[in-house]
Amino acid sequence: MHLPADGIVPYQYMVLPHPFLEETWIEAIEIAPENRRAMHHCDLAWVKLGEKWKTENFITGQVPGGDPMVMDPGTAVLIPKGSLLGLQIHYVTTGREESDRLHVALRFPRERVQKRMRHLEVADYRFAIPPGADHHPVVAARTLDVDALGIGMVVHMHLRGRDMRFTAQAPGEAARTLLLVASYDFNWQQSYRWFPQAERFARGTRIECLAHYDNSRFNPFNPDPAATVTFGLQTTSEMNYGFFFYVDADERLDLAIDPKSGRAVDR
Repeated sequence: MHLPADGIVPYQYMVLPHPFLEETWIEAIEIAPENRRAMHHCDLAWVKLGEKWKTENFITGQVPGGDPMVMDPGTAVLIPKGSLLGLQIHYVTTGREESDRLHVALRFPRERVQKRMRHLEVADYRFAIPPGADHHPVVAARTLDVDALGIGMVVHMHLRGRDMRFTAQAPGEAARTLLLVASYDFNWQQSYRWFPQAERFARGTRIECLAHYDNSRFNPFNPDPAATVTFGLQTTSEMNYGFFFYVDADERLDLAIDPKSGRAVDR
């Protein structure tokens, strides 16, 4: 991919040229750009031929300071039969012409798969951060439809993101804090993981993400303190995403997987 020296680069959508002819299980994924300074993020999802990119098919992504997705033993991502892997890539300009090549590495399970990884995308797309606001709140929530075991969480905001708190409120119980990123840094968007089976959530638990944004002139990374800031695709706008990864606590797949192909071999 060749990039101009300045201006806005539209999102790039690419498909990896490998069709998955059968259901395939993957236990680890790494997205590695050769030119990290030019990439804002790269999201990976499964797509069906002839269909558009769907956020609900999201699997993982690569962001500044991020780490590879590595599942706990017995947990894996399912790629449905007849799918391909698609990439949504957000490049930024750096003041000089750049180029990049992306590499995607997959590892198939070595142990029997018991559970499929799932996720909630806890997001708000309708916020408006006033000019000069130094602690503007934005909140989003989703509800679990199964008894769940937590895997971990990821926070994604842009340059005005200040902090984000994940809370969980089970039916009839008080809310409790799962994670507080007290000083968010766009350049260090690492994942936050639990030990296997350390966190259990009842069906109907509300997962809420409360974020604050600093749109003041005292934020040294703020592109424009005089602007009303809304959701947008470019870094100068903002985003509000909390990713919550989990498995169904009651699921027992017990699948033996071919480590060379990722396909179940004992059905």
